[in-house]
Amino acid sequence: MKNDTQKTLNVQENITDINEIIRQAEKLQELCTKYGFNAFQPGAIKELKMATILNHNWICNKAQADACSPDGKKLYEYLSATENGNCQIDRFFKDGAGDQHEKHLKSMQRIWRNDCFYLAFTSENTSKPLDILRIYQVSTEEIEKETLRQLSKSRNDISHIGFDEEFARFHGKLIFTKESE
Repeated sequence: MKNDTQKTLNVQENITDINEIIRQAEKLQELCTKYGFNAFQPGAIKELKMATILNHNWICNKAQADACSPDGKKLYEYLSATENGNCQIDRFFKDGAGDQHEKHLKSMQRIWRNDCFYLAFTSENTSKPLDILRIYQVSTEEIEKETLRQLSKSRNDISHIGFDEEFARFHGKLIFTKESE
């Protein structure tokens, strides 16, 4: 049974810590603004950490690939999940007639534009969401095949596509482990 207990933070009793959290967050955003991105954009800091580990340049615009090679000639997509979770690509359209076919091609372009994918698995410890434990490099072709397989089995016209660590191990190459830092 799901635990629906409401978790509340008493702001008045913890005002000093709350004000410090806000001050630190504002300081972080001020630094990120210098480089043109929102620190609180989902995944931004984790992608930035992956780029430093992989020696890539990070692309700040969410509508584009996540990173590129230092010379800018290769594009990469970063996906991440906690251990035992699924890396996901969201809002993929099943192929169909007319407008549905166009939506499918547009969503697939988010795969085809990349030279390869990097799947990162992070610590399950909720206090360490940036603790990247392993990164796998997976070819665009393998991601495309699995995406089409999942879409063909989906009952919905639009789906989220998931890739677990077993998929990454079988279809990719382990290129980073935390111990190798």
